[in-house]
Amino acid sequence: MIKKLAGTLVAAGVLLTFGVPGAQAAPPEPFTISENVNFNTGEVSFTATGALCPSGTFVNTRETFGGSESASRFNVLIRVTYICDNGDTFFAQKHVHTVINEDGSDMNTGPITLKGGTGPFTRLSGHGVDIGSSAAGIGAREITGVLKLK
Repeated sequence: MIKKLAGTLVAAGVLLTFGVPGAQAAPPEPFTISENVNFNTGEVSFTATGALCPSGTFVNTRETFGGSESASRFNVLIRVTYICDNGDTFFAQKHVHTVINEDGSDMNTGPITLKGGTGPFTRLSGHGVDIGSSAAGIGAREITGVLKLK
């Protein structure tokens, strides 16, 4: 009886010292989204890696604008709906700082947050950085970050 009690106390001490092994949350997965915009035709497309769908289109909705429309520097808060080729969607919010160069081209960068969607993206969460530029009516953006589908 004393040996069992001593064994139980030793086992309890080990658990208290080292902790009980618990369920580990899945680590965030890296992703990239490459956006292409033709401002002349209005065509937009994206390709993606990681747990996102491989390709589709997207819709940008400008939520807030900071600065002057004629200024060479301004900030924009954009709500993005990504529409996968299979019809699933996922949502993002970008806070983009844009600088317009003397030749009319522009450079932009800012944080992006991914949150929710349809199908496999209902519990999507993630964040990253959006870096892009445009010239002669053609824009390209590269977004990198990490996400979880929970």
